[in-house]
Amino acid sequence: MNVFHVFLLGSGSEDGRTVGTLLVDLPDLENRHLAELDVSVVPGHRRRGLGARLLGQAAKTMAEEGRTTAAGEVCLPGGQSPDSWPGALFARSHGFDVVHEEDYQVLDLPFPEERQAALPEATGGHRILTWTGPCPEDLLEPYARMRTAMERDVPTGELDTEPQVWDADRVRDEDLRRVEQGDTTIVSVARAASGEWAGYSLMMVPDGGAGEVYQDDTLVMRSHRGHRLGVALKRRNLEELSRQAPGSRWLRTWVDPDNAPMLAVNDLFGFRTVERMWEVQRVIT
Repeated sequence: MNVFHVFLLGSGSEDGRTVGTLLVDLPDLENRHLAELDVSVVPGHRRRGLGARLLGQAAKTMAEEGRTTAAGEVCLPGGQSPDSWPGALFARSHGFDVVHEEDYQVLDLPFPEERQAALPEATGGHRILTWTGPCPEDLLEPYARMRTAMERDVPTGELDTEPQVWDADRVRDEDLRRVEQGDTTIVSVARAASGEWAGYSLMMVPDGGAGEVYQDDTLVMRSHRGHRLGVALKRRNLEELSRQAPGSRWLRTWVDPDNAPMLAVNDLFGFRTVERMWEVQRVIT
C-alpha cells in the first residue's frame, strides 16, 4: 500500500549510462508524514554533487506530497569506519541523524544436519504449522493479529514511525504482491494446546535470487516466551526451505544489536554478523 517514485540520473556522456538512482517510497496508510529514501551513486561518479541533486529531487517530491520526515538506511561493512565510508559521510553531511541500528547477519546454506540435530527442542506442547505461498484462508485473522503484534514489539529506536495495523485484506494484498514480484514465502506459526496463537516466522525466497533467501519477522508472543519457540519456528522454516529451494546458499537477516534473545537464537544456528545497518532520519520543519 505504498506509492513509489523512481528517478534515474544519467552520466551525460555518449553511452547514456545511469550513474545515480533515487527511490522515494511513500507509505499510503500509516506514516503518511514519512518518505523512505534510497539514494545511490556508482563508484567513480561520487563527490561530484550527483547525490545532492538526487536528494534535492527527493525534497521536492516530499514537499509536493506533504511529507515531513525523510528516512533511509546506510550499510556499514565490517571493518569500515563511519568517518570514511561514503554512505555514512553523505548522510551526515546532509543532516541525517542515526536513530536506530541493526546487525546484518548471514547464515551459510545448506544448514548442516549435525547442527540441526544439536538445536534444543521446544517445550510447552505447542503445535507448529507451515505453509508456502499465500496464507491459508482459515489462518488469515490470527496471522494478521500476530503481524500487528510484531509491529508493536520490534525495536525501532527513535524512528519517527507508527506501527502498521494488519488485517486479512492487508495480508492478502502482500501475498499478491509477493507473487507478482516472484517471491515465494515460507511461514511457520506456533499454536498452544489451549488454541492460542503463540508466534510465527516468515522467510522469503526470491525467484532468480542466485541462492539468496531472506529471513524476515520472527515473533514469539510475550505470554509464550521461554519455550524455545523462536528456535523451533526458524528450524521448521529451514526444513521447508531445503525441500522448496535446495540450491539456496545464504539466509540473510537483520536484528537489533540489543535484542539479546534473538541474537542468542541466531547464534545457535550459526549466523555471522557481516555489517551494521544504520537507520537514519531527517525531520523537515
